[in-house]
Amino acid sequence: MPTDSIINNITDSASIVTDSAAMATDTVVVPKEHRAQYLGGFPSHSGNDTSFTHIDQLPILEVPAAGNARTHNSSPLHDTGSMIMFLLSCLFLITSYRLGHVYISNLIHNMFSIKGKDDLYSDHTMSDTRIIIALIINTCLMEGLLLFYGLSWYDPKLTMALQSSVFLHVFVLVFSAGLFVTLQLFLYRLIGFTFSDDRLTELWVSGFLSSQATLGLLLFPIVVLALVFPTTIKLMLTLALILYILARIVFIWKGFRIFFNNFSSSIYFILYLCAVEIVPPLLALAGTVYVCSIL
Repeated sequence: MPTDSIINNITDSASIVTDSAAMATDTVVVPKEHRAQYLGGFPSHSGNDTSFTHIDQLPILEVPAAGNARTHNSSPLHDTGSMIMFLLSCLFLITSYRLGHVYISNLIHNMFSIKGKDDLYSDHTMSDTRIIIALIINTCLMEGLLLFYGLSWYDPKLTMALQSSVFLHVFVLVFSAGLFVTLQLFLYRLIGFTFSDDRLTELWVSGFLSSQATLGLLLFPIVVLALVFPTTIKLMLTLALILYILARIVFIWKGFRIFFNNFSSSIYFILYLCAVEIVPPLLALAGTVYVCSIL
């Protein structure tokens, strides 16, 4: 009896183990093999209706043909301070002309004649003095603006420095032109006081002031064209240089007619040309270039 019970229990345990092993075998999940998709690239159409184009089929970006980049060059026309000086000079001329038109009408006479009326050369009214100052200031301003363009053309190394501070350089050039005219006027009066009388000295100085005033009026349209049309700067500079040389020739010719008395005075005249009319302008130009280079 007990033996049969033990045998039955062992049989039942074996069957339970066999059933558990069978159940374990049935519940094991066999992993599925994962295959990579799109080995040859993405298809032309995917499931969300989005199209894909191969990179080789994309359009090539073309760079449009163009020239080299051009930088914007600053000039007195684009500088507020320089244009204010220019407009003030014009305003000064307009307001002074009404009172000093008599002097302007006699500019040509003063430039060439050596037989003018004594009161015209020795005594000037307040209106004449004002218009003389206005005309000389206008000449200095025109020369300063043209020197700004001339230095850029003559020495391209100065272009960057000139354009970095336009008003400062224009002011320095205008001031230099005014200082040069003042020194010339003082020198002419000194020479006249030393070698001649007061009347001839006044004739000579009047010719200098008239030539400078006329030069400024003639340079005015040239400066306007150079400001508005930068492509004509070289031509305008050439015309300005020709006008300056002509003005100096007219003044020198008048001085020759006033002071040339005999052949022996030609030696003094040659010395005068070298010491007063040739060397000082060259020194002044060299000094102006040096000052502009260190600003």
